[in-house]
Amino acid sequence: MPEVYSQEYLNVPIDESTAFFKRRDFIPQMPEDKLKPLVYYIGSDFAVSEADRADWSVFVIGGMDENGLLHIINVIRERMDAKEIIDVMISLENTYHPELFAIEKGQIEKAIGPFLNEESIKRNTYPNIIKLSPSMDKSQRARSIQARVRARGVRFDKDSDWYQTFEDELTRFPRDKHDDQVDAFAYLGLVVDRMVEAPTNNELQEEAYQKEYNTSGLSEMGRSVTTGY
Repeated sequence: MPEVYSQEYLNVPIDESTAFFKRRDFIPQMPEDKLKPLVYYIGSDFAVSEADRADWSVFVIGGMDENGLLHIINVIRERMDAKEIIDVMISLENTYHPELFAIEKGQIEKAIGPFLNEESIKRNTYPNIIKLSPSMDKSQRARSIQARVRARGVRFDKDSDWYQTFEDELTRFPRDKHDDQVDAFAYLGLVVDRMVEAPTNNELQEEAYQKEYNTSGLSEMGRSVTTGY
């Protein structure tokens, strides 16, 4: 018998067997996952028009580990104006140094474009933005990340305050009133194939060693990398 999750305030029963995102596929991070080096990417969805005022602006922060697993480590969901959106973007850039912010092209043009350029120069911080022009509907946009979640290729920080609201919205999609987190998650999915796996710990140690070696002067003195002589 399929599991059914009753959403009383919406009076919408969700059949687990036919849900777009299934609760059983939301795999928690293990303690060791939180120690892994990650390469970060951020999917975003902004409420920018008069009609969107009741909606949320969302940032979904994901990091790829060396094994190709995507870890969702933070979700920011707030009602924000353009200045607040930019403040959050700059803060996220300084915190995670993401490879990419994935943002719908129209949202950049409507909400934050000139203001972001001005603030980037003022703060000497330049987020790397990929502008998406999706022509498909919401369900089609979310297919990439849906497939990754269903294949158990995503791990979630289930101990965080944001998590339960995030899972609830995703498992009610597309029948919920709000889908802002789904959209941001979907945009992250659209760039997931471009993601670069994080370096291994050995690679990080080797990189640190090479940096120290190159700045120590040994390389200019003809000494052995192994012995230092």
